[in-house]
Amino acid sequence: MNNKQFETAKMCLKIVTPINISDGIVLGAKDYLYDSRRQKVYFLNLHQWHMFIYKHMLLKKYESYLANFRDKQSLLEWLRMQGYDIDDVRTVITSEAQATVNLMDNEKKKTLNDINRHIQQPDGSLYVPGSSIKGVFRTAILYSLLQKRQDVKVKYWRQIQEKISSNYFNPYKDFKELMSDLENELLHTLRLLDGDIRSNNAVCSAMRGLKVSDLPIDSIDDEWNDLVCSAMRGLQVSDTYASRKMQTAILQKVDGGLDKFVKASPKKLPIFRECMLPEAELFFDVKIEKAVMSTIGISSVDDLLKATHSFFAAVTDLLQQAFGKEYQEVFQGVAAGNMFLGGNTGFLSKTLLAMLAPDKDTAKNTIKVLLDKSFKNHKHLLRDKIIAPRTLKCTNYNGKLMLMGVAEVRKV
Repeated sequence: MNNKQFETAKMCLKIVTPINISDGIVLGAKDYLYDSRRQKVYFLNLHQWHMFIYKHMLLKKYESYLANFRDKQSLLEWLRMQGYDIDDVRTVITSEAQATVNLMDNEKKKTLNDINRHIQQPDGSLYVPGSSIKGVFRTAILYSLLQKRQDVKVKYWRQIQEKISSNYFNPYKDFKELMSDLENELLHTLRLLDGDIRSNNAVCSAMRGLKVSDLPIDSIDDEWNDLVCSAMRGLQVSDTYASRKMQTAILQKVDGGLDKFVKASPKKLPIFRECMLPEAELFFDVKIEKAVMSTIGISSVDDLLKATHSFFAAVTDLLQQAFGKEYQEVFQGVAAGNMFLGGNTGFLSKTLLAMLAPDKDTAKNTIKVLLDKSFKNHKHLLRDKIIAPRTLKCTNYNGKLMLMGVAEVRKV
């Protein structure tokens, strides 16, 4: 539907490199079945699994296994010792995923440590929340607005440096507050004026039908102000839906760093994620209220996609300048995307800090101070020599090292 007030569009989200959006559920090695021979992980319906344990009178042995678990014996090995195998528990398996990596290159490890699962619908199908996609759009719009507001960039960069140099600097609290203030200044284009709810030539649609006397105008707090004044209310993004069931894989986190000779030195970490895989496609719907979104420079879906691609290009350019020579394979095909999405995509893809700085060196020096104060054991001041943070966020898939979280969003 396209008219003077709204534009709606069906969108396609194509996975370019593996993506994980965590549902907050982390499964320990005793919570899933890992078959290293078949290179698969089998996820369990815990209620039905426990019913299987009761039905086959395995409760005492199972309790003993859990009590003495030391990551030496996988749950599948224990099951096989009781005389059962995968085919005997098919009814309690909800889904399965590829698992083609082991923690150590030369060791057939029997578990995959903790696994961060991808978020699912109640029926078990994978999806991407609309809020996650809208969050990427929000950051991209802020980046686009900053390109036109040098005064705002200078103002907030000065505040960031003042905060970081303070002896009382609280990395999480102070940085979050600064970014919130920045967002308010750039996105809060809708105003409460003269007893009415108005924007610059745009009526706040969420408030239509309410009388001014119904609104607690005398006691507006930050949350209420966000609700009323943010132009992002003019953008609606649905959760994704897929036309077919998607395959997933359990992939290991890899930090792509540089050694003291400035050569590629990727490091595998004992962190595993269930990921959506390249070439998969999901769909979602976008609705733009033009009068509201135009106050922040977005008058169409095309404008939204242009801003999204501009921020993505800026981040990938920073990364390529630092790592492109030694990690050429990582950037192959990345240009097909236009957004970073999900977990393990890195600090630069989720914040605007580097984009506020007057130049790359100043950005690097400030970011590494911020990160050093936030994560003292990571030695950012000492090791972040070329870029901060000093690693690419990667994974291995199909024998290739890839950046995590690259997606392409387009109109259908």
